[in-house]
Amino acid sequence: MAVCGLWYFFAGNHKPFFMYIGLLHLHNLLRWVILLLLLWNIVKLFSGSRSLGVSKALLIATHTTVLIGLYQYFFGKMGFALFQEHGSEVMKLSALRFWAVEHITTMLLAAVLITVGHVSFKKGGTTKKTAVLYTIAFILILAAIPWPFRDAAIAKPLFPGMH
Repeated sequence: MAVCGLWYFFAGNHKPFFMYIGLLHLHNLLRWVILLLLLWNIVKLFSGSRSLGVSKALLIATHTTVLIGLYQYFFGKMGFALFQEHGSEVMKLSALRFWAVEHITTMLLAAVLITVGHVSFKKGGTTKKTAVLYTIAFILILAAIPWPFRDAAIAKPLFPGMH
């Protein structure tokens, strides 16, 4: 079935194909995994505990989510396609700007902070430095999530299928 989907894509049809919705749901689920792992890591690191395994789980979840998000950005209708469809108007409309620029930029920055924090921690860096980097990443992620209480054009349900 995946081969059929890939053929559909590479045959020249650049509309999102059947995997898009499943990946969107996985992207949403991994958001919660990342938030919980970030909180867990922050608490452990500020308490001075050195648990590389939890930090590695956070890194894996983050990188998986980034890869799914990049796929959605470049092949979905709520990312790069907004620039193609609306041109410079994207920057004038807050909802379009959120999806085309703000969400991806903020989330990539948070992923970089998580990666730098993990690598620093792995190489024997201080727990405080990693905790600070993770805390900044946590705040950035909270700011860039399309929470249900945001503007209607930005808001998404807490879990897929909820309205």
